[in-house]
Amino acid sequence: MAYSPGRLNSVVKHHMISGIVEGIGVAIVGVVIGYAGLGLLKEYRGAFLENPPGVMTLEVMLHAAKIGGPGYLAIVCVIAAVLFISGGAFIVAMEIFHQLGR
Repeated sequence: MAYSPGRLNSVVKHHMISGIVEGIGVAIVGVVIGYAGLGLLKEYRGAFLENPPGVMTLEVMLHAAKIGGPGYLAIVCVIAAVLFISGGAFIVAMEIFHQLGR
């Protein structure tokens, strides 16, 4: 299918914008997950400072059940956030470099 030069420019611009928006969306998801993970760490720290034996008992029970405690969930959220944010930045960078190479 052949496009006219004006139409081709429009198609390329739409492709570039959609690629950048996808990357930004992935990064935003990473920020939201990171915010949730840091919030969980803050709550976990507060609960630990209030009642250390109670939190340690919960950690031991969850570890015995192979579920993992709330601290583990918070760390997983933070690690996932870093991966999502770096993945979004990578998508945006690759889309920009792809368009510069045209």
